[in-house]
Amino acid sequence: MYMSQSEKVLVIADSITVGELAQTLNLPVTKLIGELFKNGFTVTINQRIDFEIAEIIVEELGLAVTLQRKAAEQHTVQHLHKPSSNAVPRPPIVAVMGHVDHGKTTLLDTILKMKTVAGEAGGITQHISAYQAQKGGRTMTLLDTPGHEAFAALRQHGAALTDVVVIVVAADDGVKPQTVEAIRFARDANAKIIVAINKIDKDTANPDMVKAQLASEHHLNPEEWGGDTIMVPISAKTGQNIDKLLDTILLVADMEELRADTDVPAEGLVIEAHMEKGRGSVVNLLIEQGRLAPGHFLVAGQAYGKVRTLLDYTGTPIKAATPATPVTVTGFKELPQFGDIFTVVKNEKEARLAVQKAKLDQARNAATTNVTGADLLKLMTQKHDAQEFDVIVKADVQGSLTSVMDSLRLVETGGAITLRIIGHGVGNITESDVRLAGSSNAIIYGFNVDLPPAV
Repeated sequence: MYMSQSEKVLVIADSITVGELAQTLNLPVTKLIGELFKNGFTVTINQRIDFEIAEIIVEELGLAVTLQRKAAEQHTVQHLHKPSSNAVPRPPIVAVMGHVDHGKTTLLDTILKMKTVAGEAGGITQHISAYQAQKGGRTMTLLDTPGHEAFAALRQHGAALTDVVVIVVAADDGVKPQTVEAIRFARDANAKIIVAINKIDKDTANPDMVKAQLASEHHLNPEEWGGDTIMVPISAKTGQNIDKLLDTILLVADMEELRADTDVPAEGLVIEAHMEKGRGSVVNLLIEQGRLAPGHFLVAGQAYGKVRTLLDYTGTPIKAATPATPVTVTGFKELPQFGDIFTVVKNEKEARLAVQKAKLDQARNAATTNVTGADLLKLMTQKHDAQEFDVIVKADVQGSLTSVMDSLRLVETGGAITLRIIGHGVGNITESDVRLAGSSNAIIYGFNVDLPPAV
């Protein structure tokens, strides 16, 4: 993505976040959001807008636009490799998305026949979870992706892995902002969309209202209205029509003829990474192709290791894992980053060399970034009389940390206030974090982490 100042030509992909467009145009994001609002678009900084919308705004600024399809980002592994003639059928990868409180996590719990829902900070899913479910002797891989606006980046990663996106919409609430974002992410990932109209057990349920909104506002026309989008009315609470939804997922997946190679070095995506006492680095992976087994050497971004233990999504040790399988591994010497592509290499020497090259490449391309954040800085300036802030970011898991860091780096307030991230990490806030904050007069920003007892 670039902009030619002399020709005033903006080259962008088919869709772009508001924050990215502001950076490309060298505009404060608040000004761009204001321009969008004046043209009838209410958006947030992490929300993606279509090329047509970007064109309207850029034309307001007197710029001609040329659309260029942007190459896939490194973290997007879907269709990274075309299956060979030896490829075998694989399970579909299904992302469950939707507006907060519309019931996507309850739906997953019902599918997996879980008795309880794990506690979530602020009532949202904090990081991607991957499961597998069986239906009629067949397997499907399910991704539970965050549903809160602040974690749009996580959902974008999740959608990039996905063959099918099930968008959960409450029958008594209709289409909401996260619903719209989920539709955009699914389309960006070229994933098939199935709409699960949830909460039909409620007296106030109005499935036809949901269908009308999706058809008129988002071009998702129900099959029964002559369109090509399958919409299944369900109740995640009572289990009504869940079997029908699963059959629909498998039917849509069959039409895609999903296949992958198993006789090649394993490759896929890091979907979670954290440290555990007694286990060291614990990393969740989703395999795109190949076969992964204990003893294999892995490289993911700037981290490498030897697979010490290989567990399925239930925590049961397994001897090997094949494409579209979510697994947990231990043995990484350092934590890889959420969204890193992992690959299997021949030996430790090759792994070390790959990591050294990755670190050199990053150092070569690194640039110092002053980060400003409208919302976070507004909160800070209410309590601190300053124009510059140093911040330490801590989160419970790598996925949440990455999302918070991305949000802080994307936002812009026009340069009046500067935000610098001087430290970050996964895990509880430590006494050393507190000492660093004290010595540098920094603010510690934590998500779902605890303070040390001495503080």
